[in-house]
Amino acid sequence: MKKHAKVKQNNKAEAHSNGTSGGASIDTTTTASAGVSTGDENASIGIEASVKTGTEASVEGGLDGNNVYVEANYSDTTEAHITVEGQANAEGFGVSGTVDAYVKTGNEASLEVRAGDEGVVANGELSAGSSVGVDGEGTLDLREGSVTAGAGVSVGEQVGIGGGGEATFVDGVATVGVSGEVAVLLGVDVDVSVSVDTNQIAEDARLAAEETERAAAEAQKETERLAKIAQEEFDRKTREAQEETDRLARIAQEEFDRKAREAQEELDRQARAAQEEFDRQARAAQEEIDRKAREAQDALERAAREAEKSKWNPRNWF
Repeated sequence: MKKHAKVKQNNKAEAHSNGTSGGASIDTTTTASAGVSTGDENASIGIEASVKTGTEASVEGGLDGNNVYVEANYSDTTEAHITVEGQANAEGFGVSGTVDAYVKTGNEASLEVRAGDEGVVANGELSAGSSVGVDGEGTLDLREGSVTAGAGVSVGEQVGIGGGGEATFVDGVATVGVSGEVAVLLGVDVDVSVSVDTNQIAEDARLAAEETERAAAEAQKETERLAKIAQEEFDRKTREAQEETDRLARIAQEEFDRKAREAQEELDRQARAAQEEFDRQARAAQEEIDRKAREAQDALERAAREAEKSKWNPRNWF
């Protein structure tokens, strides 16, 4: 059995070009994940839990051999996933399945178009809002080809639309697939893809259909169980986030009040100091005025006495 856990913080942007193709991307996401897996050469199972938040955007386009392609993606979401993957192999065939239970809020958009000598692929998707859902997919691999079927359901305050199709022929393998999604409060998503090796066709198609049906039934049971777990975890995280928000708000208010009191006390101190200085200067000014007045009075009195003694005073003529 293997276990792992990690946290990754992204904050990057880049652009590139090689002459026949180019693109640009930005990634400001934070991801935390933990998982456990076990198995041997014949069968294995893995369980992964992850939480991701942030913004991602990218665009790519150009030539790939004799094919032209354009891809664009945008995501500004916060989402939590619990994913279970399992596979088993036997002589001549293998089966694998994936179940993803999630809680998601935000906006997403994507576009893919490819065309050329290998065929045509076109897919598009747009969604906005919050949802809780599960997706399941099963694949049966045979000697002559493979069959993949998927289904999903989501519930929430969401709106979205998406769909696409492909018809390709590469190295003797013909692939035809269709996908579609319509989401308005209740979303349903169905994907079917069939690849056939035209060099080896056998009646394994009947076995593929039976195995796909069984895998889809098992996936549906698992999706319902994991949807319940995902909702409980989402509710718990929401409560914890609200409690932390309230705690930080109280701390911020207390710090604001403390700073306000300190500022008011400083203003009062400065006001008292200014008043004391004003009073001191007023007293000094009044004392200077009184001193000048006394000096002026003394000068007037001296002048009067001198005038009394002066020879120009008529009383002193006789």
